[in-house]
Amino acid sequence: MVATVDASMSSFDLIVQKHISQDTVSVTTYYALGANFLANKEYEKASKNFNTGLQNATTVNNAYLIALGTYHLGKYHYAKKDIPKAIVALNSALDGFDKQVQKEDIAKSYYTLGSIYKSISDFEKALSYTFKSLRISEEILNDVHVGKSSTQIGSIYLITGDYKAADLNFQRVLQLQEKLHDDTGLVLTYLNLGALSQKQKLFEEALSYFYAGLRKVNNLSENGEIWQGLKDDQAILLGNIGSTLRAKDDYKGSLEYLFKALKIKEELKRNVSTAHTYNDIAETYIKMQDYGKAKQFALEGARLAKNESVSKERWAYFLISKCEYALENYKSSYDNFQTYNILKDSIFTAEKASRFNEMQIQYDTEKRDYQIKAQEKDIVLLATKNRLKSQLLWFGGFGLLALFGLILALKSRAKIRENVKQKEQFTQGLIEAQENERTRVSKDLHDSVGQQLTFLKKKAQNLEQQELSDLAHVALEEVRSISRDLYPATLKQIGLTASIEQLLFDLDGETDMFFSVELEDINTSFDEKETLNFYRFIQESVNNVLKHSYAKTLIVNILKRDNSIEVLIKDNGKGFQMNKGIIQQSLGLKTMAERIRILKGSLSIKSKEQLGTTIFVNIPV
Repeated sequence: MVATVDASMSSFDLIVQKHISQDTVSVTTYYALGANFLANKEYEKASKNFNTGLQNATTVNNAYLIALGTYHLGKYHYAKKDIPKAIVALNSALDGFDKQVQKEDIAKSYYTLGSIYKSISDFEKALSYTFKSLRISEEILNDVHVGKSSTQIGSIYLITGDYKAADLNFQRVLQLQEKLHDDTGLVLTYLNLGALSQKQKLFEEALSYFYAGLRKVNNLSENGEIWQGLKDDQAILLGNIGSTLRAKDDYKGSLEYLFKALKIKEELKRNVSTAHTYNDIAETYIKMQDYGKAKQFALEGARLAKNESVSKERWAYFLISKCEYALENYKSSYDNFQTYNILKDSIFTAEKASRFNEMQIQYDTEKRDYQIKAQEKDIVLLATKNRLKSQLLWFGGFGLLALFGLILALKSRAKIRENVKQKEQFTQGLIEAQENERTRVSKDLHDSVGQQLTFLKKKAQNLEQQELSDLAHVALEEVRSISRDLYPATLKQIGLTASIEQLLFDLDGETDMFFSVELEDINTSFDEKETLNFYRFIQESVNNVLKHSYAKTLIVNILKRDNSIEVLIKDNGKGFQMNKGIIQQSLGLKTMAERIRILKGSLSIKSKEQLGTTIFVNIPV
């Protein structure tokens, strides 16, 4: 906003106006310098320029430039991962832009808020803000920003498993970019469409998008030289091709592309991205059952990610734990898994900070409302006390009659309790017999059938009958899988917490469902019998969701409080009609309820058709 000079102004007015115009240019220069430093991750210089510009804007009392400076500081806080400050700054900037009716800046602010909420996995708010940005961008006919907003909306739907909505948005972006001849933007869109196809296990389609992205990168290069921004995209495309080929069991091709991606990322000194590729290579070697090499690459991934990306470091330790377990180094496997859990907790703390800030604001508001309501209740209470005195005499007479009725009811209740107790003892005995039989069958499969298949596999290898050896290997792995399901030996080897984490990780790998997991250390909370019952409850609950709910998202939270353990298992599936007797009518639900009763806990199941199911458990410890 540059001030214009009116010819009718006095000399003094002209001097003031000229001074303000110069200050305005000075402010925008500071903002431009700050944005450049922020893009190059020179955070201290960026902050200094933004704050100086904002101070000057405040001095000349330019409302638009104050809002713009606050917006830049919001982006700075976001880059520094200070989420609460970023949200406060951007909301303040949004208010300023709104008063100035600066629609393009309003759209950008909504878009950035959507990005922030996406980064902390609050997808509902992320979509809400990004859709606001999209609507304003459409209104002012800004196709470039329409494309950016649609891309962000598509990526959120991709994460949450709504692939149809993700495809709708990515295809829209594709048409816009083709119309605008935005070849650089098309590279990112091909990446997104490839990732979408990859999620849906449409691997050939995914590869076609990734290869199209690579061709576009090559076309944009000058004399065979690819500029640095595109080199990042090139490396990501190569890495995605590598992970897709792994999913197609083409391990040789997978490693070929992953090592190409690794070379570029190391040249660019992108530690976080390089760590991601080291982890990807480790995963491919795990698939090849070369656990020694897999461990080496995962260790390097952990080293590079340290102090730079908690999520990449965390995943590296999970892969190391998996390798150590396969190499029968159970103590090391457990230690690395503990490191993985600790890092997971640190991610939780960073990512949820802004939510806690919002909860505090909401709490303060509700607290004030509560105080007003409490005062109103005190007035009502005085009137009620007077009314109760007159009613007390009436209640005395009815009390005698009620006493006789109570005695009869207590006798009837005692009989009902005895029947319930007998049913509980029967159900508990049935569960114990079930577990004993599972343990026996599991051992028989492992010790007898497993050994026979191992012998058959070795004999086939000695006779160089590869096909028979492969069939024996597949059968052996299937037997081991069934044996593990019948009796989870990992409970004794790596503990309850790690066993549940591994169970959920394995199930996540077998389904397209989006898993959101929060799991705190509960290894010391139960004895051996209780540990098995708790594990079975989680296993049965999650399997019920996978088999019956047709859900796209599953949330599993196991949190340790001061005196209890809380479990939340929630899906967004088809749900079912709840009624009082449904737990007694369903053997599966009845068994789950009995397991929680054995743990002296309480179980609550809420479900509505088309709205999903929520299971909440509270177990005292």
